[in-house]
Amino acid sequence: MDDTQQPSFDTPHPTPDAHPAHAAPAADSSPAAGDQSAAADHEPSSLAPLPPRTRAESVPRPVPMEPPADEPLAIQTPEDILAYIPHALGEWPQESLVAVCLGDGRLGPTLRIDLPRRCSPARLARFADTVAGYVSHDRPAGAVLALYTKEAWSDPARPPHRGVVEAVVARLAEEGVPVLEVWAVGAEHWRTTTCADVLCCPWPGASIASLRESRVEAEMVYRGSSYRTGAVSEGPWRSLPQAAVSAAVEAYFQDPECWWDPYDFTAALAVWDEVLSGPDTPGPERLRLLAATLLRPALRDAVLVASAADAATAWRGSPATAVLRTAVPDRSAREAARGVPPALPGGVPAAEAAAALDCWSEGAVPTSANDGTGSEPPETVSAFEFGLVLMGCTGEAPAWDRIARLERVALELARMEEAEVRAPALAVLGWVQWARGRGGRCVSYLERALSADPRYRLAHLLMGLVQQGELAGWSRSEATAWRRASEAA
Repeated sequence: MDDTQQPSFDTPHPTPDAHPAHAAPAADSSPAAGDQSAAADHEPSSLAPLPPRTRAESVPRPVPMEPPADEPLAIQTPEDILAYIPHALGEWPQESLVAVCLGDGRLGPTLRIDLPRRCSPARLARFADTVAGYVSHDRPAGAVLALYTKEAWSDPARPPHRGVVEAVVARLAEEGVPVLEVWAVGAEHWRTTTCADVLCCPWPGASIASLRESRVEAEMVYRGSSYRTGAVSEGPWRSLPQAAVSAAVEAYFQDPECWWDPYDFTAALAVWDEVLSGPDTPGPERLRLLAATLLRPALRDAVLVASAADAATAWRGSPATAVLRTAVPDRSAREAARGVPPALPGGVPAAEAAAALDCWSEGAVPTSANDGTGSEPPETVSAFEFGLVLMGCTGEAPAWDRIARLERVALELARMEEAEVRAPALAVLGWVQWARGRGGRCVSYLERALSADPRYRLAHLLMGLVQQGELAGWSRSEATAWRRASEAA
């Protein structure tokens, strides 16, 4: 084949034995798709009017440019597909079943799912249903399966996890998706499972080294691709240099309630918007400020929405800014009554924050507006859109480049020593992997978030979704699913 790689999926086995279970919380700050309130962690839904601040001049904002796409990568042999799979997933699978969809001369979406630990008929049926639900979504012409396991294989006629593969093949056949080939990839060798004739297919198979020394492997490395070969490591956690952190930033750690001030909230979102819009890595003082903003669940959720959609959608849908959208009959009176966001320490200038407020509020409809037709109030629509983005249920692909920048910043924040910072930062990283459809990596981050704060609600919510086999709706469609940058096949 010679064409462009399609998005990849990755979800863990949805039964309780796939990953350690955690106690479910009473509620969570993240609204479900369709939750029109979109309210954050037991926060009040309205705010008292605040005294205005002095208006500043608007400042224009740069527009980021998209990098060009890579040339297609020729995939011609089973060895090519197996060499490509870890690059598509970003990791060498461990005890996993990988399904690659085929169709229209292309490699389609790639699904990785943890192998079930028990093989009762009910569990196998549930496992096969999960695989079929994702693989058959875009009606591919066929699929190939790769079984990654360290389980010993001594008899060519009895491949490992045969019951699992047979259940998946039968279930896909019911959905009209034929499985064209199945390979078992072990610690040292890989081999087809559909041929037991050692004269046709020599035993014990080809070496794993042949995959890592293949043409496709060399091509992917040349393109700058790499993948992880083991579990997510804890890494050398370090604290940021305190000498570079101002006392003004530390005040926000002492009083995170201040983020319910709609002007402070707007200024903080403007900082995040600048970070998510550009390639530069924030300095220590700005990173410290960004860490403080995540202490407030409402602002954390707005950051997630701002990364996937845009800051305007996040600002208009958050209850924290409701007071700034309150209807005033006369526009000039409304403009005169409104203040401007402050210049936060380590943030953007006050003029730039004011420009963001003008831009985001320009398209916002006052909360009391209603056309009398009986349709949903505009404020409810904004909150509903906020929730759809947060839960990955929009019909359009999210801004994957902005989500990638959020990931880089969250990785830096997760290195801080304070548990109150690490928990939200690791939960944000879990959300990023959940949005990409990578359940296994999502769980790794969520477990570490719950280690930092066992009661962290966003981590509990996402953990529950992943354990039920639920990933963001974006991962179910070829048109919206995430694809690793600089990779094509």
